[in-house]
Amino acid sequence: MPDVVQVSGDTVVRKAPAPAPVVKVDMPPPVAPAETIPQDSGDIRLKHVADPIEAGEDGRGLREEIGRQQRDREPDPLYEWRADAAMPPPGEHESFSKQLRRASESQYEARLSTLAQDLQQVPGATPESARRAAEFMADPPPIKVVPVGDNGQPILPLLDDQPIGEMESFRNLAEAKRAMQNYRDAQDRAAQALADELTRQEQIERQAEQAQIQAAQAQAEQKEVERAQQAQAVHAAAAAQAQQQAAALQQVRQMSLNEAELAARIQRHDEWAARNFPELNNADALAHMAETNPARLQQLQQEHARNNAARAQLAKHQQERQLREYALGQHLAQQATAQRQAWNEQQDAAFQNALASRHPQFSSDTGRTKLQRLAREYLEKDLGLSKQQIDAEWTRGALRSAGAQMMLADAVAHKAGKESMRDLNSKRAPVPPVQRPGTYRPAGAGAMDRIADLERQLANTTGNQSLKIATKLFQARREAGLTNQD
Repeated sequence: MPDVVQVSGDTVVRKAPAPAPVVKVDMPPPVAPAETIPQDSGDIRLKHVADPIEAGEDGRGLREEIGRQQRDREPDPLYEWRADAAMPPPGEHESFSKQLRRASESQYEARLSTLAQDLQQVPGATPESARRAAEFMADPPPIKVVPVGDNGQPILPLLDDQPIGEMESFRNLAEAKRAMQNYRDAQDRAAQALADELTRQEQIERQAEQAQIQAAQAQAEQKEVERAQQAQAVHAAAAAQAQQQAAALQQVRQMSLNEAELAARIQRHDEWAARNFPELNNADALAHMAETNPARLQQLQQEHARNNAARAQLAKHQQERQLREYALGQHLAQQATAQRQAWNEQQDAAFQNALASRHPQFSSDTGRTKLQRLAREYLEKDLGLSKQQIDAEWTRGALRSAGAQMMLADAVAHKAGKESMRDLNSKRAPVPPVQRPGTYRPAGAGAMDRIADLERQLANTTGNQSLKIATKLFQARREAGLTNQD
């Protein structure tokens, strides 16, 4: 075991270190691969020598042969690398070495920028963090190679002020080589473990993504099932309601039939009584029958009581039928009101969605209030409808549909645009014409004639044709300089 020498200032201490712990390691002997022996016959040293070389006593023959072979050999080609096109343009007083340094720095900066742009695609990365990561990856700190012993423990780096013990040293060169091989094996194992961990994380992420996709699909399917169930429930409720209404109508019809049959029976009974008891129309005959034939009078009274009972039952049936018809009418009216309200809300929502993109100036609360006021004025003044007619058409639905409301909005917007253009043109004075030699004709006279013609056409047209003419009129006024070009 080597001695340990410690030096501290002017003092030198030499002492034997403590014996190192003995670790028993079973190492199988290495298995060497089968050696391949060349099958070439002859001396391999003379493979490229055609004839034996006579060196002579002083070696002059060998030197002459070597010189001859060097002279007969073809010279190595010369390669020239020209980077004029790839180099940046030189400065006024810049040397070639500075130009090369600047080109290298430019390429390094370009690689950093490209790497930083790629790192910005990582979720959560910012331009600053991506730049710092790119600089770290482009110029990483040096990795210290730590040798590993046969038992797997890393050998710490040597320190100048610390003694070298058996644990920090190698017995021979073979042990040092094994330590470096152990380090490489440890690095390979760590890389393989990292690759396995990355693969495992990717599998977990794929499984989580697949689970999310399956959950989303299951949720969508569940929503579809719920919508189908709701639609089925609504359909079933509507069918049950329709069946109930049909049964109620059938009951009312049956009651009416029963009333008609009972009324017919009463009428037949009256006719029978008139034929069999003519005394009913004569009071003296009734008095005489009461004195002479009491049994006949009793029979007449019984028939009269039966007739009155039938008439009372008929009145009761009529009253029940009328109550049932009233209740059924109220139910149908409420159902119609609910359906009308749902239809009105649907049409209003469709109109509001279309209004935001077609006439955004009317989509706000203030804009809708203005649109309602202008639409009522248009219906009353331009179309000649009264307030009662407007309210009736609105309630009945003729003016409540989304298409009808959009037609009113288009008409109101067109009318407001025409009024705004008329007000703007009335406040703008025409530009005085430029005086030119020759026969006098005001500049822009043809344009003014065209504007006057278009104004006459606009006053006599309506609908889409008026929109086209108004557009042509605005273009003509702009060409004539009568509108604001800003």
